[in-house]
Amino acid sequence: MVLTGEADLRTPMAQSEELYFALKVRKIPAVLIRVPDEPHGIPRAHPSHRIAKMEYVLGWMEKWTGAKTGAD
Repeated sequence: MVLTGEADLRTPMAQSEELYFALKVRKIPAVLIRVPDEPHGIPRAHPSHRIAKMEYVLGWMEKWTGAKTGAD
């Protein structure tokens, strides 16, 4: 999972996209999650974006580990 904010100045969107496409070319399961108007990291995220990001992470972990995260 490549999770990135569209307003991230530390990791430009192009770098996140390059990583995602490199994973896909190698047939490694990957998703690219672009969060609008968000900078680097979760702490300054808009509350609804923070919730969405955590739901993506929990869903990904459930899918690939088989463990229930309690997000239901």
